[in-house]
Amino acid sequence: MKFLIITNPTSGSKVLKGRPHEKTALALLNAGHEVRVVSTEYAGHATEVAIEACKSDVDVICAIGGDGTVNEVASALIGSDKVLGIIPNGSGNGLARELNIPLNTDSAIETLLNHSVVTIDSCRVNDRPFLCTCGIGFDGSVSEEFSESSIRGPIVYIKDSVQTFFSHTPATYHLKIDDKAITTKAFLIAFANASQYGNNAFIAPNASLTDGIIDVTIIKEFPIVDAAQVAIQLFSKGLDQNPYTELYQGKEISVTTDTPIPYHVDGEAVGSTDSIQIKMLPASLKVISGDLTASEETVSDFFNSITNNIIGLHNDLMSKLGIRHFDQDE
Repeated sequence: MKFLIITNPTSGSKVLKGRPHEKTALALLNAGHEVRVVSTEYAGHATEVAIEACKSDVDVICAIGGDGTVNEVASALIGSDKVLGIIPNGSGNGLARELNIPLNTDSAIETLLNHSVVTIDSCRVNDRPFLCTCGIGFDGSVSEEFSESSIRGPIVYIKDSVQTFFSHTPATYHLKIDDKAITTKAFLIAFANASQYGNNAFIAPNASLTDGIIDVTIIKEFPIVDAAQVAIQLFSKGLDQNPYTELYQGKEISVTTDTPIPYHVDGEAVGSTDSIQIKMLPASLKVISGDLTASEETVSDFFNSITNNIIGLHNDLMSKLGIRHFDQDE
């Protein structure tokens, strides 16, 4: 088979730690495959390379990087017969986690070599493709803040979220979800093809990559004393149990606002808008997947670390405001 590897040399916080493109290329060559490697040089370069590759006889186009790199490569493959491969090397790795692709490079290479192909849905928002989520409101503002940070990773994201919390103002949104009209004041609205943003932050616990449906999560304005609980439910896949959350589903969605509001596409900040159109593209992308039947960990070291950081940051803020501390057991 013929493989093209597209690698982002400055992805996430790892900066190609362990040089995964070299490991991947060597493993593919040793397995008897043809391999070519291209390193991206600027935003959008991965899409350009993948578009040209789709005109060739290459079989698999493998993205090595974070969610942004995967999105760029996949954008060119949607609706084609080319197969997307993923070696995760970013800070969130949303699609890789959703597809149970190991985050360890050697294990991810084994998944690539096993070549178990699934066909998944994708979506478009204002003619930009996305694979996992797009969102408007608070998460769009956090993505803007995060994009300006020189350091990546979940802890930085949480700290940026806390800082943004105090400057973000909930807005009124006018939605049409298929034939259902909704007007609501919300903290954020997320549109999900996959269940998570990345880093196991499950914004849409019931979403599936293969159901042909967009899951809509509306988080209403909530008091600051409930912020830690909302965050913990986000990471424990429990937002559907939160009283400030409303869940909807649809295939075509429009949203308008009175003023432009920041939004993101697969975690990448793309500016502000007062109007978005979202459409489901069912069964539109072929991708090499991990074992989708593997059971989830009920409690992980990662979740415990995230929870402790959320509670610590929350309690620091509460102390400054003269409000009692949050207890995880409450």
